[in-house]
Amino acid sequence: MIGDMTKKEFKTQELAFELRNEGKVKPVANTKKKEYDTLEVLSVAFATHRHNGGYYRDTRRFSEDNPTLFSNKESMLCQLAPYGMNPPDFQPITVIDEDRENARKSVEYLHKENAFAVIADSLNDFMKSLLESITKSTLKRSDFGVVAVLPIVYFDSFEKKELKKKIKNDFSESKHIGRIGEQVFGMFTLNEIRFVERFGCHVLNGSLDGNLVSFFKNFDQTKQLPKVDTTFKIKGKVKGHGKNFITKYPETMINYVKIG
Repeated sequence: MIGDMTKKEFKTQELAFELRNEGKVKPVANTKKKEYDTLEVLSVAFATHRHNGGYYRDTRRFSEDNPTLFSNKESMLCQLAPYGMNPPDFQPITVIDEDRENARKSVEYLHKENAFAVIADSLNDFMKSLLESITKSTLKRSDFGVVAVLPIVYFDSFEKKELKKKIKNDFSESKHIGRIGEQVFGMFTLNEIRFVERFGCHVLNGSLDGNLVSFFKNFDQTKQLPKVDTTFKIKGKVKGHGKNFITKYPETMINYVKIG
């Protein structure tokens, strides 16, 4: 749970926000190429996601010693329109075969996963727009903001299935730990980590002594993040008792977390 919302509800609202504000992008200089091959655009979307280590809605500039972290959408716009008016701190990203393969697989996967929802006409506006965009043979620059989120939609959906299997197999006996406000500590095993754009921090989901635990944490974006399946020492206070967003098994939320 994130506040009073499930993680699924939060992600849906976050992606819907991106779609609603797509038309508010500042105009850029015209380019000779008005439309782009869809697979080329989607490959760049995956390359950008790989380069950024996730999805970022806003560009972030740091000190001179650290490179600018361009938002996924802005990075795509610059990558596919190197017409001399890009920001001087933008560095082109190399698209590799893995990006092209992920682009191809994501289109097939999302069409398959949403086939029944399409027939039942139960898709939300965002997913309708995304599926319509990736089905086209070519895309315009105005479509980039929508397809920029394709990698995170694809990876989240795929990884959620795998994570659900893992949690059901390993944490069926999970219990709430501690009392509200009570200090807890121990060796934490990380099941999942993701950046939450709205709160400007990461959420970590894992376990302590076989019990599901989650918490928010700010990390220095110039340093490496904790890796999934690693175990490390943490200390914090119990914030609340809830349910895991995938399996609904008991999960404890903690805050004021110190790692190491």
